Amino acid sequence: MQREPNKQSLQQTLDGFAVPSLPKVRTSRGLILEWDRERIIQQLLTETKLVEEFYGGKTIDVETAREIAFNVEQKIQNLGLKFLSGPLIREITNITLIEHDLIPYRNVSTRVGTPVYDAHLIDVGRGFEAKDNANLQENAETSHKKKADKISKEQYLLELPPELADFHLSGDMHIHDLEYFGTRPFCQDWDLRYFFYYGLMPDGNGTKASVAGPAKRAEVAVLHAVKALGSAQTNFAGGQGYYNFLTFLAPYFEGLDYESIKQLMQMFVYEMTQMMVARGGQVVFSSVQLSPGVPTLWKDKPCVYKGKVWNGVQAPERTYSEFEREVRLLFKALMEVMLEGDYWGKPFNFPKPEISIEPDFMEENENFNRENPDLPTYHDLYLMTFELASKFGTPYYDNQIPAYRGAGEGISCYQCCAYQFSSLANEDASFDDKMYFKDGKHFSMGSWQVISVNCPRAAYKAEGSNERLFAELKKLMDVATEVFKIKRRWMENIRAKGRMPFAMQRPKDPNDPNGEARGPVAVDLEGLVYTIGVVGVNEMVQHHTGFQIHESREAFALAVRAMTEMEMYAKEISIKHNMTLALARTPAETTGQRFNVADLLDKRFTEYAKKVTKGDLDTALEKLGTSFDLPIYYTNGIHVTPGADVPLTKRMEIEHIFFPIVDGGNIFHIWLGEARPDPRGLMDMAMNLCKNTQIGYFAFTRDLTVSLKQFTEYKPDKKSAESALSPVDRGIRV
Repeated sequence: MQREPNKQSLQQTLDGFAVPSLPKVRTSRGLILEWDRERIIQQLLTETKLVEEFYGGKTIDVETAREIAFNVEQKIQNLGLKFLSGPLIREITNITLIEHDLIPYRNVSTRVGTPVYDAHLIDVGRGFEAKDNANLQENAETSHKKKADKISKEQYLLELPPELADFHLSGDMHIHDLEYFGTRPFCQDWDLRYFFYYGLMPDGNGTKASVAGPAKRAEVAVLHAVKALGSAQTNFAGGQGYYNFLTFLAPYFEGLDYESIKQLMQMFVYEMTQMMVARGGQVVFSSVQLSPGVPTLWKDKPCVYKGKVWNGVQAPERTYSEFEREVRLLFKALMEVMLEGDYWGKPFNFPKPEISIEPDFMEENENFNRENPDLPTYHDLYLMTFELASKFGTPYYDNQIPAYRGAGEGISCYQCCAYQFSSLANEDASFDDKMYFKDGKHFSMGSWQVISVNCPRAAYKAEGSNERLFAELKKLMDVATEVFKIKRRWMENIRAKGRMPFAMQRPKDPNDPNGEARGPVAVDLEGLVYTIGVVGVNEMVQHHTGFQIHESREAFALAVRAMTEMEMYAKEISIKHNMTLALARTPAETTGQRFNVADLLDKRFTEYAKKVTKGDLDTALEKLGTSFDLPIYYTNGIHVTPGADVPLTKRMEIEHIFFPIVDGGNIFHIWLGEARPDPRGLMDMAMNLCKNTQIGYFAFTRDLTVSLKQFTEYKPDKKSAESALSPVDRGIRV
């Protein structure tokens, strides 16, 4: 509560107070200035306007600002300081605001940053989140990103209402990619037709980068596809991918011989894995959805390429069905490139190949195969993906056979770290227009923001009551929704200020004779979803029932009931708040560790957490309080815990039930260890899984070690080895 000062006595004091002789001020802007109390007053009046924006309060009034400034001046005079800096004055100002019980004003007036020692640790690859992102390389850009991340996370937690920020800080929930919370959406799946029609504008407005017209040749089309995903890194926090990649690309490859097709696919893969341009100097986190032929949904649709819609109006009528040959050869070439690995024989981590298993390709097109005996069959092409899975564990599989997936009749996106978005014809009024690219309408799918909730803690608070458990989970969903609403408000501001130019681009229509017409915005932000993720459902039911999800029908039934309650509630609050909420199994390995550590540290939950913790509890307890990077975790999502002695068929039987419930996305892992199984056996098993279960997304996960010893002569001296890992004998685990 803002305290009312004694305005008359304060003014008398200020009028009669001689300005003390204080040192000059070394400012953070790199200037040395004379002491001026008025600067503090103006700073407070300006900066506390953020209280209105973030908390709905009022800017500090002039008299209170004067009183604070006067008290700050007195403190500095009494301290007898010989040196003054802008940061020091700000610290004293913040202390004074706290003393006057003006906490919201302190929150928006404080500094965000890091101690010099912590910044140094970041520079040498240690300290803040040093192991948090396996895709980051040790380089100067990484140091820069980590420092920026640290500051940004601090900033956004201060700008959130304190009661909401505390849910994240205490471990009740986790705001993913917090460092980008105030400036970017999370992830995006793109429709290549947009760039093949309008061309490429990497900066989104054509002012900073050169603008290219629509690609006319295959190699240019490939490079445009690469650069579009690279450019999108400036506007998004997470993964970027292409839906229906090969079908949309195929017209550019018409008539090319296989050697040329493979060369261009090799170029695509190498470009995607050699551009160190993503956030913090990492390769682009990318994916491509791949079908072995042209899906039925697209066979009769007009092609979009070379800056035209080939619908008989802008160009002669041509449909994607004409390019079955090119799609099959593109698929084969891409798989061969990935099977070969890079020059050192290492697997390509990106783009992540997402293999679409569709009803269309479960049976061969006998007429086409007979007329084109030299082309690979669907069976041949799918088998290549399982060879890749057996060798490197690279592909992910998108099973569109189950009825809830639309049985191949929907537009799906699993690109965003296993988030599923389906858009069926009867759910989207503009579905047909998007299919035909009418007036530039196209598909754009992704997520605004992801927040995961600590399910075990909800169980600890429920004290054995089912109704209390569901209530606790719904409360966390309500809190997440309040955070989403803030994200939406902040992002509207970013959008209005033109701070997402690539996502908001509106290129010139290449077929407008006057050159004035603009296409639709690249990303339909209103269509993005808000994702609530679940972590530790296994430990939640273990605490609540005494059994893990695989150990009793009661535990399994509770998990199903809880997820159903959450899914129904997500639909309810989606309508209430006019935003689409998706319930998801978030890819939250680090978050599962964070929640587990937080619950062990909180004395209210320590004893409960000990009984359900997975990993090395003894070591964790020994180091608890001295480190947060402990070898413990809660099980990801609604999975059977990885260490459980449960046959694969039993895991399928349990986990497949959740796929239709958790509409925001889920993944089923088939662990291969270090074995390299027969690809035909993998394919038979996978096809049975697709036809007989509801699992919508799955991957074969390998423990793969690649020795780099033969590729390097580098031998660090003892001093440098102390703070850096030697690449000699270092393994890469996939």
